Amino acid sequence: MFRSALIALIVICLPIAGNAKVIDLSKAPAYPQLYKPESLAVKSPRDLVLLGADLVEVAVALGAADRILARPDPIDLPGISGTPNKMREWAGVEGVAALRPGLVIGSSVINTRLLDGLKSIGIETDLIDRTLPAVDKVARMAKHLNAEERGAALIANIKEDYQDAKAPQINGRPIRILHASKMGAGSSFTAGGAKTAVHNLIERVGALNAAAEIGRDRYRPITPEGVMAMAPDVVIISAAEVSSFGNMDSFWEDYPGLAFTPAAEHKNLIIMRELHVRADAASSGIASAQLAAALKELFK
Repeated sequence: MFRSALIALIVICLPIAGNAKVIDLSKAPAYPQLYKPESLAVKSPRDLVLLGADLVEVAVALGAADRILARPDPIDLPGISGTPNKMREWAGVEGVAALRPGLVIGSSVINTRLLDGLKSIGIETDLIDRTLPAVDKVARMAKHLNAEERGAALIANIKEDYQDAKAPQINGRPIRILHASKMGAGSSFTAGGAKTAVHNLIERVGALNAAAEIGRDRYRPITPEGVMAMAPDVVIISAAEVSSFGNMDSFWEDYPGLAFTPAAEHKNLIIMRELHVRADAASSGIASAQLAAALKELFK
């Protein structure tokens, strides 16, 4: 089992505004290694179509990688290279039905029309909404896979990591964290607000989501004034987005308003795996423990 006491924080020096210390967590385990990706021994062909990366992560963590018929692409997750079909975000009823799936599971309300269409022609469907707690996602996926015992073990593992994942405070107040991104607004700079997986992650360790604190939700464009009002102490970015920010030497100046925040003053930056930031699924215990330990390293 992965435990926060065994976390190996990889602290590297990157050329960001001089000799800034960056805590790089991108090599953390992708999900709890309780089961091998294709270890769920069942007499069933590939029949699962999963419409969300969080659902794929849960299925793989339960050992059902070889049950996945189709999934979104790309997903940075070990154990899924054998998936025969990769799907675009706006898959149609005819295209999915042509795969002859046994079960199609969506993770967002945007999948509702597709799921309803498939259900009307006799294909079993379900919606495991991405806003649900990770343990609920695991329980529901485990039931679909007839793997309730494995689901219970994975849930226990996640909850145990949650218990020790507590961030320190700064002068008696919670640490303010900004998830800097370019997701959700084309090439514009955005921030992860409320109703996101990263919001749940930040709250779980006892910190404050700086974007949500000023009323932002989802991933929306930001202004310099908005970022200054957020006043983050720390910035999180996804490892998958490092290249999209361009020259990391000028990251603190390029992201609007960030240069005038406490995070920029101390160059407090944490890089995390993409699904650890965005999935809130099987890896949520690992992500919570990693983030809490990184914050302790920054503010010890």
